[in-house]
Amino acid sequence: MDLLTYISDMSRRVALAEACGTSPEYLWQIATRWRGKRPSPELAASIERETERLGPEKVPKEPMIFGPAAKTERAVIGALVDSRMSKRALRSKFGFKTDAHLAKVLKLPLAEVESWPEEQGVPPLPQVLQLLGVQEQPAAEAVPQDPDADRIITVEAA
Repeated sequence: MDLLTYISDMSRRVALAEACGTSPEYLWQIATRWRGKRPSPELAASIERETERLGPEKVPKEPMIFGPAAKTERAVIGALVDSRMSKRALRSKFGFKTDAHLAKVLKLPLAEVESWPEEQGVPPLPQVLQLLGVQEQPAAEAVPQDPDADRIITVEAA
């Protein structure tokens, strides 16, 4: 759980501020990074310790001090193609003028691409993900099942 989510409940924010020896307002400034505010390592450790004690979840200190973890390339590209990316945004990202260009690159019928709404999210088709460089994870190979496995019995010899 991040600090902003934790302190969204005002009673928890007040309790945490008292336990850490700071004000609820300063906790909000740290959580929202208002004007670049970050906690000292000591305060971050105190927040982590006190949130674990007060519950319901512990707030880790590292993101408060160092910022959010860097996203992997796959996560960054995957975030580009989500429900917020429109067909218009996809065309402009690659410099396409018309749906025909987009359809040709995606190797889809022009009628299908034209049927997508301009300002709504594009469907996360494999062609779209491939265009953006997202490699699809190979499916795990199925372990071959022995068709006679349920018919084999153990034989005891004397």
